[in-house]
Amino acid sequence: MVLTTASGNNRLTSCAIIHHLLKNTRDIPDHLVKELVTALENTRSCQPEVYVGQVYDSCVYRVGCGDIYTETKLVFATPDVRNKFANAFEAACCNSGFTVHRSY
Repeated sequence: MVLTTASGNNRLTSCAIIHHLLKNTRDIPDHLVKELVTALENTRSCQPEVYVGQVYDSCVYRVGCGDIYTETKLVFATPDVRNKFANAFEAACCNSGFTVHRSY
């Protein structure tokens, strides 16, 4: 499934929103926040695609920026926490001008 949203928002501001979301999620360590934001910023100009996926019946959420083969594995406290984060993250990415592929 592919999610896209046409957005007139300033993409820099939108990436700041994604950074804020990542930073305020207690299950994501600071080094992964920095890694994901840097990857999103690097792919925004050339290939603004984000690949995401949830491992069924687990707390794992995978994110790949620009390339399906370079993924970051996020582990949350519960599947519910993961699902809430996933919904907010995918919406923020769409609003930032990224194409979100649910592919993992």
